[in-house]
Amino acid sequence: MNTAASTDSPYPRLACALTLAGRHLRNRIVHASISTRLGQVGGLGEGYLRYCQTRARGGAAVLVTEPLGLTPQQAPARLATWSDEHLPDLQRLADAVEAEGCRLLGQIQDPGRGRHVPGRAVQALAPSALPDDLSGTMPRAMSTAEVRDWVSMVADRARRLQRAGFSGVELSACHGHLFHLFLSPRANQRDDAYGGDAQGRTRWLAETVQAVRSACGAGFVVAVKMPGDDGLPDSIPPAEAHRLLQALLAQCRPDLLCFAQGAHAHTLEMHLPDGGAPRVAYAALIRDLAAHAQGVPVMALGRITDPVEAEAELGAPGIELVGLGRPLITDPYWPAKALGGRANDIRYCVSCNSCWRTIVQDRPIACDNNPALALQVEDGPWPVAAQRRRIAVVGAGIAGLEAAWVAARRGHEVVVFSASPEVGGKARLAATLPSLHALSSIYDYQYGRALQHGVRFELGRAVTAAAVTALAPDVIVLATGATPVWPSQLPANLRDEGWIPDLAKLCGQLASIRTRQPGTAVLLDLDPVETTYAAAERLAALFDRVVLLTPRDSIAQDCSLVTRQSVLRRLERAGVEIRIRAQSHWDAGFEASATLSVQGLYGDPQPPVTDVALLSYAAPRRPDLALLADLQASGCPVHLVGDCLAPADAMRATSQGMALGLSL
Repeated sequence: MNTAASTDSPYPRLACALTLAGRHLRNRIVHASISTRLGQVGGLGEGYLRYCQTRARGGAAVLVTEPLGLTPQQAPARLATWSDEHLPDLQRLADAVEAEGCRLLGQIQDPGRGRHVPGRAVQALAPSALPDDLSGTMPRAMSTAEVRDWVSMVADRARRLQRAGFSGVELSACHGHLFHLFLSPRANQRDDAYGGDAQGRTRWLAETVQAVRSACGAGFVVAVKMPGDDGLPDSIPPAEAHRLLQALLAQCRPDLLCFAQGAHAHTLEMHLPDGGAPRVAYAALIRDLAAHAQGVPVMALGRITDPVEAEAELGAPGIELVGLGRPLITDPYWPAKALGGRANDIRYCVSCNSCWRTIVQDRPIACDNNPALALQVEDGPWPVAAQRRRIAVVGAGIAGLEAAWVAARRGHEVVVFSASPEVGGKARLAATLPSLHALSSIYDYQYGRALQHGVRFELGRAVTAAAVTALAPDVIVLATGATPVWPSQLPANLRDEGWIPDLAKLCGQLASIRTRQPGTAVLLDLDPVETTYAAAERLAALFDRVVLLTPRDSIAQDCSLVTRQSVLRRLERAGVEIRIRAQSHWDAGFEASATLSVQGLYGDPQPPVTDVALLSYAAPRRPDLALLADLQASGCPVHLVGDCLAPADAMRATSQGMALGLSL
């Protein structure tokens, strides 16, 4: 193992080569396993081939595939491994990745009883017949003979991957999947050799490591991904993770260890720490486990997004590699940019987990801050404009900025108009909330690329149709956003008085408050998205009491499962009072009494909210189209993009912006 740091990079530890199981790694960056839904039924799929090849070309030293199909009963979209008929696809993938100097590891995993989408899994396996915490799926307990058959089956699949040109495998025993269930005393209540104490519960995993080693030899990487803390006190908290680690190492010696977090329960969100979690969220835990890994190299993992963070992790004893999942979704060239001294050019992950939301909805993976991924244009080549045109972009939010810089990169002359003195639009306001700070990476990147490609900005003054058409543009892009609709439960005459701010205005106000405020803050939750709950969390840090009123049956309904779990946990810890199936009932004497009446959705009165110091609302947005008619009257083609076309989320905004920029 080569641990000497390189001095030719701003991140010498990250740039340092490493030998792992006889395989040369060009640096310390690993693309962690990510499901993409880019494959085809049982096969490779051109989308997944491009995805992997691009990330290998982007400089990662190792790429761990998405979970592979071990048996016909597993998800049909997985790349299959159970027959020599699958060798051509496996070889194509291995050839494409390894030819770029990147080592390819195939992930071995079975979901067990876990299921993210509504409904219950069929033919699910587990160590014991106990229901899944989230889906209620009741699995079949594997017999002792089946467990042993699986050992030889996995070894057979690993040997086939080796024949196809893979450098190794990763055995995934995390996130509530089948191997994880065997490790957990909560899920494993067996009385045979594969249950009981830590040694028994690790036996299946250890025997699988040994079987793969026997089948493939010492020159084939066998990595193991284990729980460091699955968040369940009767399952695998950190102390139990230590016991499992020692029990495993007493029976086998993997080439690489990795520790992930969370289980397929209310702690699933732990394995994808979002913007509400600390940076490098599990650094202390992983460093502690690495110190007890008996010399087996450990890969750090968990919201590592910046090269500085990655470099720091490699300074800890035992940590030899850094796993990046979401950051390499966002920018496949993160490694090349970082190691080449171009970290400012990285398009950073914003830890929003929109990528996870798309794949659990069985849609191809997409990213808020990398629209090129969903559009399948990551590697280009982007067409140079056949004719240079003058393009006016009205609005400097993330949809308009994306269209602007992409069009400018293709050779157009682009001018951006905005009444705001700063770019970013409502994303900039949302980024003032602590748990959404990372959103700034979207517009910071767009603005930097726009300046690089010569976009001119006219900011900080009222935008009129006359000012835009005076530019004599060939094309106008209208990206003026949208405005929250006034809640019907509030009197219309209050709309223009200005003392009940919408969520966007509230974000601006909260950014200037530095001291704790007396009284109660009330937020009407009519738009169940992340920004609403980030604002509620911020209010809880500033006001004595916060009450969230929603007419729905639950909150965060437009958020992905892992985001919803994170929201619920943070709001509970912050002490936010959540009232579901509730809405405000306006009394004329509110200003004198500071008491807000509350009515149940079906008419039943609820306890009023007293001592109200602030009342705000999050609501669906209506497109801002005040300039549209006059701009269209000029005869110049007008393209709508972002919220002024159809209010949606950041992913839709950046994707529409890039698609439009490529089409002009």
